[in-house]
Amino acid sequence: MDLIASTSILSQEESSELICAVCSQPARGRHFGAVACRACAAFFRRADAAKTTVKPCKKGGNCQNLLNNNGWFDCKFCRLQKCYEIGMNSANFQFDRDPISTKLTNVPNSMEGFLGRPHCVIFVDPEVVRCEKDLIDCTDLLRKAGRILKEGSESPLYTKSNLQKLAEALQKIDICHDSSPSQPVKLVTKYGKEEVFSFFEQDFLKATRWFTYFDEFQDLDQEQKLELIQAIWHVWSRLYKLSTSAIGKRRQICEDKMLMISHGSEYTVMDLTKIEFDFSWCTKYTNEQMQHFIDNTQNSFLYKLVDYMMDLKPSDVELSFMICQACFHYAGQRFHGKMLEICENFQQKLADELHEFYVDEWRMPNYSGRLSQLLRINNRIREDIWKCRKKQEIAEIFDVYSIQYSHPDIFKDI
Repeated sequence: MDLIASTSILSQEESSELICAVCSQPARGRHFGAVACRACAAFFRRADAAKTTVKPCKKGGNCQNLLNNNGWFDCKFCRLQKCYEIGMNSANFQFDRDPISTKLTNVPNSMEGFLGRPHCVIFVDPEVVRCEKDLIDCTDLLRKAGRILKEGSESPLYTKSNLQKLAEALQKIDICHDSSPSQPVKLVTKYGKEEVFSFFEQDFLKATRWFTYFDEFQDLDQEQKLELIQAIWHVWSRLYKLSTSAIGKRRQICEDKMLMISHGSEYTVMDLTKIEFDFSWCTKYTNEQMQHFIDNTQNSFLYKLVDYMMDLKPSDVELSFMICQACFHYAGQRFHGKMLEICENFQQKLADELHEFYVDEWRMPNYSGRLSQLLRINNRIREDIWKCRKKQEIAEIFDVYSIQYSHPDIFKDI
């Protein structure tokens, strides 16, 4: 009997009231070639497979009809004989009884299909299948950052606290905020290697320059400062993009699904529904395949937080606290040990300064609700960073990228 015919007969039988020929209880179609309930079908499957272990009837085979009120036989031997009498046979097992529809949509790509390798190659030692990678030299970038850290802040600022000094430094390093003057706007239509490294370098050096206004940070030795900057610049960049995009949307410079960045003397706006992404310089996989590792779509968490940031509208002092809290919490968790202690001290000092700002400047002694709203954004950013790390670990295992960095710690969690 073919699949269509057997399915049709089964549907007809199940639609009518059937009685099990073994125990007289309601049945659900044919099992092993006879109309039977599922309980008797399950019994027959087990008993027929191990019939040599079924004990003979104590009454000489004369208890076939001795059923209890629930349809159960008192004797397994007689129940099995009844199954045989009505024609149940293990050879009549219906393999296609519950066919699965083949009309599937959006079938996820397998690891074999994504990587273009069969399983026998996927699980080979990566050293055997690894291809040669292009080297991205970051030495010059670190040299520029080291020079900025040695020279210190570009101009002295005199404020009551480090937090207020960092707030004033926002405008000096060209971060877009509500007090900055209007700037020309440039629409980016392509995002490839040149644009990627231009934004990377800008964000890295801006973060470096901004932290020179934090006195306690500048008191660290040069090696510690460079180590911290390499770890936290991308955290700084996430909040920076979020803040500038929220302000750009509030000013109606950019619309929904757009990302705005202050780039030098102009604003850079990217329409995520139209921009052309080019990842051919760093991988052999398509843009669609790379979306698992590099989420630049409008569905990314960053763009979902823009409206929340726009409504919250943090002051420069609050934004400075958010940036420092997110950066130093991340660095402490990443390095542990002495660096964790340093970062916790930074966070405590800035938290005390934020308390004084709320109480003395804003006359807001009950600021816990406001603070929880600020930290909610930081928590979302922290969650995204750890998701990114897991994705990058997978990418490293399967050699997704065709590049390597001279200083990989800089790009560990971007």
